[in-house]
Amino acid sequence: MALRRVHLPPEVPGQLWLGSMPGRFEAWSAFEAQADRTRLRLVVCLTPRQELAELSPDYHAAVVAGRVNFRWQQVAMRNFGVPEDPAAFRRDIANVVTALQTGDAVLLHCAAGLGRTGTAAACVLKALGLDTGEALQRVREAGSNPQNAEQSGLVDWF
Repeated sequence: MALRRVHLPPEVPGQLWLGSMPGRFEAWSAFEAQADRTRLRLVVCLTPRQELAELSPDYHAAVVAGRVNFRWQQVAMRNFGVPEDPAAFRRDIANVVTALQTGDAVLLHCAAGLGRTGTAAACVLKALGLDTGEALQRVREAGSNPQNAEQSGLVDWF
């Protein structure tokens, strides 16, 4: 699994990583080793639980059993969609920002690590003080991007 690092503002001590769903395209054990090497402290899953269970059963089982070496947060969005509760999404992004500001390494992922991941990452960067254009540029440089007008609109709104 290739985690892609997002360039954060220099005053932010944490690390923001983007990727596909752990265990989807590689063995779950390979992700666990990479998470340890990267010192991931928070993994944010942007997929609904059913999608997680279908696409990465080993990851899902580890989350359900509490056998992960990081904090796990679910911020579910349907594929190609946006969060159903914008206020809750804003609070969830604030949690990510707090983790980054305290020096944590954070992974954002959806299924493929593209649209939902890029959308959430751009919102994190905006919450860290970047304008929309700069936030989207940094997310694109890391290989993700909102995939449609609805996701782009969420970034604009944020």
